[in-house]
Amino acid sequence: MKKIKYIVVWALLVIVSQGYSQLYMNPRSISFADAYATQARGGDVIGWNPANLGLNDNPKFQFNFGIIPIVPFPALQISNNTISTHLLNNHIFTGDYLDDDAKEELLSHFPDGGLNFNPLVQMRFLNFSVNSWAFTLGAEVTGKVVAPKSLFRLALFGNEFEEPIDLSDTDLDLQSVVTLGIAHGWQIDNVPYLSNYVDKFSVGIAVKLLAGAGYSGFDDLTANVTTYKDRVILEGDLKGEYGMGGAGLAIDVGAATVINEKMTANLALNNVVGFLNWGIGEAGKAEYSFYADIPSSDFGDIDSIMDESLKKDTTYTVSGIRTNYPAYMIIGFEYRVLQNLRLFVNYRQSFSNDMASTTTPAFSFAAEFLPANWLPIRLGIGVGGNDKIKWGVGSGMTFSRYRLEWGFAQTGGFFNHGKGLAFCLDQSLVF
Repeated sequence: MKKIKYIVVWALLVIVSQGYSQLYMNPRSISFADAYATQARGGDVIGWNPANLGLNDNPKFQFNFGIIPIVPFPALQISNNTISTHLLNNHIFTGDYLDDDAKEELLSHFPDGGLNFNPLVQMRFLNFSVNSWAFTLGAEVTGKVVAPKSLFRLALFGNEFEEPIDLSDTDLDLQSVVTLGIAHGWQIDNVPYLSNYVDKFSVGIAVKLLAGAGYSGFDDLTANVTTYKDRVILEGDLKGEYGMGGAGLAIDVGAATVINEKMTANLALNNVVGFLNWGIGEAGKAEYSFYADIPSSDFGDIDSIMDESLKKDTTYTVSGIRTNYPAYMIIGFEYRVLQNLRLFVNYRQSFSNDMASTTTPAFSFAAEFLPANWLPIRLGIGVGGNDKIKWGVGSGMTFSRYRLEWGFAQTGGFFNHGKGLAFCLDQSLVF
């Protein structure tokens, strides 16, 4: 039982730790709703496309920072698959009495698989580029937390005595990692056949050294709670893994082309190699069966009762466990309509459903308009992936040597129907 508590406590630490998502967020990527692959330059290419470092317009030197150097401004994205302002205003904050029909209507908005919560927070402590080399240092959290629908039914309707509450849809899969990324891009001239169709061609590679802080995950959970007039019975089976201290590696590869003065395209395979081996501190697997019969008179002594409720405890340490650093592909295209108006399209495809990734493809479309050379106006919209729908807006002040930029986005819907939001502020020096 102590190991169960350890897994839960560690999961909470991972959730509130500093981190960022697989698609490294910055003001432009957020405002473009992720249609950013052809625009990434400097240290921002890592996680997008390292081949952009080989293009002629990559700056000779770029240094990104948040508030002041080494003190980052966090890029935040908080999202879920159910709860929106519209849902709260129309079903909960109405001031009306909720009868059974109203409660059923509210509950119908929750998926059968439960409430999926994905917190993402980016902290980049160091991010800069020199010529065709880029470097970044940050921390990230990746994963998901799922609360079963039965808990929300319990909150709305209560529970009949002797009627079990199924908790088996509860899920947890989280890891917290510090990342050191190094990337390089090369421009290649006179590529056979290709040189007849494009003006410029480059390739690139990024290597990300991963230092794991912690990992927690459920492999399988079967559990239910049954209430009686004078007692509560909790029973179930749990299989899980945990790890403290890890090391790993992830590699991105890409290619980029300047087709002509109006069109640019690129392709990247990110985390084509990506893994974390856990166990530098401790790693273990846990398998429990428990049955707790808790009389109402003993609710104040839950800890000792739960410790006595274990029927099976095969928790054991292992030499190490391995988790994936999910791989994904990005194809980007850019078209310059006018000197001050550009359009962008991205296609993103992940190759697994673990660590908050999904094999559902995502498409993003964006535009950037410059009413003045220093004033960008950015808009983007995306469909598919975990977000289902995402829209963004952003702007800033982009002078020749200094840039201050911001981006805001909503996920899962528009305005009051949105189920999540993202925001980032960034400064950079460019030479």
